Amino acid sequence: MKKTKVIVVLSILASAPVFALDLTEAKVIEMALERNERIGISQAELEIAEKTISKAYSSAFPTFSAQATLAKSSATGSVQPNGDDWSEGAVLQLNQPIYTFGKVSSGIDIAKSAREIQANSKLATEAEVKQTAKKLFYAVLYNEELVKINSGSFENAKLNKRTLEKRVAFGRISRNDNLKMQADLASRRPQLIESQNSLAASKIQLADFLAIDSKENIKAVSDLQTIPRWNKETLNDTKVDKLANVRIMKEQVKLTESSVEFARAGRFPTLSAFASYSPTTYRSDFMDDAIKEQETAKFGIMLSFDWDLGGSKNHEVAVKKIENKIAELQLKSGLRNTKSNFRILTRRYESLVSKLEAENEAVKLAEASYKVALSAFSTGAISQLQLNDSELLLTNNKRSLAGTGLSLLNTIADLDRLLFEGSERGEK
Repeated sequence: MKKTKVIVVLSILASAPVFALDLTEAKVIEMALERNERIGISQAELEIAEKTISKAYSSAFPTFSAQATLAKSSATGSVQPNGDDWSEGAVLQLNQPIYTFGKVSSGIDIAKSAREIQANSKLATEAEVKQTAKKLFYAVLYNEELVKINSGSFENAKLNKRTLEKRVAFGRISRNDNLKMQADLASRRPQLIESQNSLAASKIQLADFLAIDSKENIKAVSDLQTIPRWNKETLNDTKVDKLANVRIMKEQVKLTESSVEFARAGRFPTLSAFASYSPTTYRSDFMDDAIKEQETAKFGIMLSFDWDLGGSKNHEVAVKKIENKIAELQLKSGLRNTKSNFRILTRRYESLVSKLEAENEAVKLAEASYKVALSAFSTGAISQLQLNDSELLLTNNKRSLAGTGLSLLNTIADLDRLLFEGSERGEK
């Protein structure tokens, strides 16, 4: 009895409906920005950059240090009073930088540039997540369209076979033609199975990117027939300077410039004010009563300077100058590549729009041609080969149209990513 109940429960669970999750392009983008881990990582990295600025500013404030000691001295012939006694003491000191020859200010400039780079990197990451989410969504649309096309082709093959069977009934077809028709029908099934497998794989990839439960059935609410038009833009120098990727490269140049100044400042001394307090207690033996207590207070200014004779500070300046030159070359190359990619993408967009219009017309003509061919085949006016060629032309035109639609959508996504603007200095 218990076994029967278990079987019934399992049967109910197995037959429970799987609810479909309808996804539009806007919904996919929204979920990607909310759920994808790359967004969280870029936000955390921006927070680190913000803390780094606070850390750089803290270098301009006083530094407090404390030290405690317990010691036993032993000195032969010492003339210092209590030189061989136990001593316990502490040193409390406060240092305030007065002039660092640019060490503090350069460090702050470096931190600010790093923060601006990360702020624009966060925006660039968001743009890339949007781009990836769109392309994964478009892949689902494309594979859904292929399943639809291959299913339609399979149904057309069945219709062709039924038309052939009617002709057989009137004795107007050979056994060989019948076998050819069966073979043609059978050849349609593998393409349908393959497209169904590709659709399942694309849905899994989209679900993984959106962190969706794999048990949910994704359904793309759109189709490749509604291709959005891209608002054609011009990419002048003012527009280029606002792009997120360009802002990142420009801030990288500023960062390396500040790094050169920071390395140069390392060759100069640091002027600072200080104040210290040091109480000391002497004992003749460990844990004995104190025999003497002494308090020392100091204040004044200090000039600290260190120089390595091997010349590493000069080498550091030379290295930072080279890094700055590299950043400038990368900016120059990046600007040129951005403009070139824009021209390539806009040309591709215009070409795909023209191709899409032509293929839409080709599909309409192929559909009309297939209907005429099917009617003519039913009366024996054309051969089976001609009918199959007509149907394959229609199917291939539909596949080509779907592929062009996918390429056009991906191109628009690439243009949107390329033209994504960054933030001004100081903006979050």
